[in-house]
Amino acid sequence: MIVAEAVGSYRAEVSGAGTLVMAPVGEGVGRSRLLCFGYDGEAVPSSVHDPRVERLAASGDWRLICREGSFDFRARGVEAHQALPTFFDAMLGEYALRSRDKAVVRWLLRLLRLPGGAKLLQAWHARRAQ
Repeated sequence: MIVAEAVGSYRAEVSGAGTLVMAPVGEGVGRSRLLCFGYDGEAVPSSVHDPRVERLAASGDWRLICREGSFDFRARGVEAHQALPTFFDAMLGEYALRSRDKAVVRWLLRLLRLPGGAKLLQAWHARRAQ
């Protein structure tokens, strides 16, 4: 049974917590991730292409299939994360800073070093929140 499937070139590395993280390389970086929690298995190449993760048994056995080969491993679970920036862009758009506000923030942050700068920043933020 296929649990997670991705197309393209992915960088694979095992984190300190024993999680195999596969992140895309190149276009679309940061948009998706394949995570294998509690990874225990043979070493995976640092670059994999078109990875697909299949569940072999209910006991936690999995298989990673890619152009570089097939890798059997044990893990507590596998998740595929897909970011949906268009969903959040529409929802958070009303809170985005306009170009004028960005320039004001840059000046206010520079003024923070001066006495009374924190009060100016607080006053601006309070006025903007109304």
